[in-house]
Order: sequence, then C-alpha cells, then structure tokens
Amino acid sequence: IYSDISAIKKQEDQLRTMAHYDALTGLSNRSLFADRLQQTMAQARRQNDHLAVVYIDLDHFKPVNDAFGHSAGDDLLVEVASRMRSTLREEDTLARLGGDEFAAIIVNVEDRASLENLLKRLLADIAEPVWVADHLVEVSASIGVALYPQTVELDGDQLLRQADQAMYRAKQGGRNGYCLFETTGIEA
Repeated sequence: IYSDISAIKKQEDQLRTMAHYDALTGLSNRSLFADRLQQTMAQARRQNDHLAVVYIDLDHFKPVNDAFGHSAGDDLLVEVASRMRSTLREEDTLARLGGDEFAAIIVNVEDRASLENLLKRLLADIAEPVWVADHLVEVSASIGVALYPQTVELDGDQLLRQADQAMYRAKQGGRNGYCLFETTGIEA
C-alpha cells in the first residue's frame, strides 16, 4: 500500500516552525531562545569562552501603534528586526520575546570594547527613521546586557533577568542607550 504523506510532513514542519519562531519577524521566539541560551552557556563553559545576553526594548513604540495602527507597528517591528539581524553576526542569536522586546545572545565576546561597539551599532541602526503607513517614524532602544560566565554559576533565566534589569536601568538613564549588569550591581 502506498500513501503520500507529504501533506502530513508539511503540516508537521509548519507546526514546528510555529512552536519555535515568531510569526511576524521570523526570529526565534522565547522558547527557542531559552533553549539556545542553555546550549550556548554550556558551550561557553566547555570552551572557557564568554558571551553576552542582550535585552532590547524599543523606546516610544506605543505611540506609533496608537497613531498609525497595529499594522504600522508590525511593519516597524519587521524593519527593526531586519536591521538588528543584519548588525549581528551569523553565529549570534536574535529573538523576539514579545511585543517590542527582543533579546540576543552574543557569542565569543573577546573584550568589552568590541561588545560596546556592537551595542552602539545596534542603537544607531534601530534609531534610523523608518517609513510606515506613509509616515517617517523614529524609535530608539534601551538595551541591557548581562555577561557570562560570572563568579557564581547561574542559569539562562537568571542571566536574562539580569539583562532585563540592566535594560530598565538604561530606560531610567534617558533611553536610547545601554547598561551592563555587573555581578556587583549595575553599571552604566
């Protein structure tokens, strides 16, 4: 008996994609990000390497949605996601966590200066004006960063929470900037 299962396989692939990727931007979703973070942390431990978890929240995104509609907001998110993806290296992971929040895993962090240069490029690329709904809009981003490894062992959730805390500190510091979480506290 012969049976064509290509439709079933296609549906399985679609379900797998929906489970791991953001439907709007095509980026990894929170679930896939968490899995990749655990894998990347384990690899960094084995290879005595460093990585950074970057939490990115768009500044003044809600006014775009309110003024021009959710479709315009979606267009803005897609464009910003595309810009961030092109700024990061292929080996880095970029994910949309939800709404206007994104996160990235930056692998092989060699030194603080190169990481800060990357963060500055991300901020500049995000801040470039975008045409949405026949209007030129501008948003910026607040970025928080947590470095790994630290003096105490932590899991991916803790690392992401540290980056989130640092991001809120960047927002409090005036937005359109970044803040690094230090194991002894938060440093601007």
